[in-house]
Amino acid sequence: MAVFQESIHIDRSPAEVWEVIGDVGNINVWLPFITEAEMDGDYRNCQAGSNGGLRERILSVDDTTMRTEYTILEAPMPIEFIHAGIQVSQDNGGSCVVWDTTVTPDELVEMFVPIYQEGLANLKSQLEA
Repeated sequence: MAVFQESIHIDRSPAEVWEVIGDVGNINVWLPFITEAEMDGDYRNCQAGSNGGLRERILSVDDTTMRTEYTILEAPMPIEFIHAGIQVSQDNGGSCVVWDTTVTPDELVEMFVPIYQEGLANLKSQLEA
């Protein structure tokens, strides 16, 4: 089981960043890997372009702590277990976004890290434009 995280500073208030992150049904707006997303109750169905579909369960969306957590139930890659969370917090006049994940098998870290880095960089670019 591998544990990793990616983070980024964004020059916008936590409330502004949370407005985007907390809208879990629109993850495709800022995460380029996801081309379509649709909510079905607590479940998020995503299309990852030609890579296939993902079915995720949203475990929590907490407006007070500005944290969301989810697990991937179905994916085109061999995931045995995954639990991820995205947290927004105050950081030097702006915000810090931390995306933390626990995943099995460990080899999937190499796949997820660039997806997370690209997503967080895109989020920063959109919000700071």
